[in-house]
Amino acid sequence: MKEKEENVKRISISLPPTLLDLFDKVSSSMGYNERSRAIQAAMRNFISEFQWSQEPKSRGSAVILLIYNHEVGGLDEKITDIQHKYRNLVSSTLHIHLDEIKCLAVIVVRGSSFEIKKIGEELASLRGILQLKVDYFEHSV
Repeated sequence: MKEKEENVKRISISLPPTLLDLFDKVSSSMGYNERSRAIQAAMRNFISEFQWSQEPKSRGSAVILLIYNHEVGGLDEKITDIQHKYRNLVSSTLHIHLDEIKCLAVIVVRGSSFEIKKIGEELASLRGILQLKVDYFEHSV
């Protein structure tokens, strides 16, 4: 047990009590029995969320989630054109009609973080895109 303890670093942080209470409730509901494990998972997600766009040479996969207004003229075609432009990245696409106006597109891509960032930016720049989120997963992690 002592050998395992030598491979970790202990830290101390200050948090508002309400934030800690909410974190403990959520992590407990997700099955985390130890706060340290939940914090480690949260830190990995935080790093994954932001670091990939700063490292253009990393390779990985991503899910691009788009919610858009399908009544905006030509938007569906523009989304398709961008996917064709990056066809070497795009593995799969799922299209769901949410209501009379909004659609959800899920685009699975694979490649360099630089290229994945570019396709995300091009899609985000289109008129009629209501929300866009890129979840990136580095292959070496």
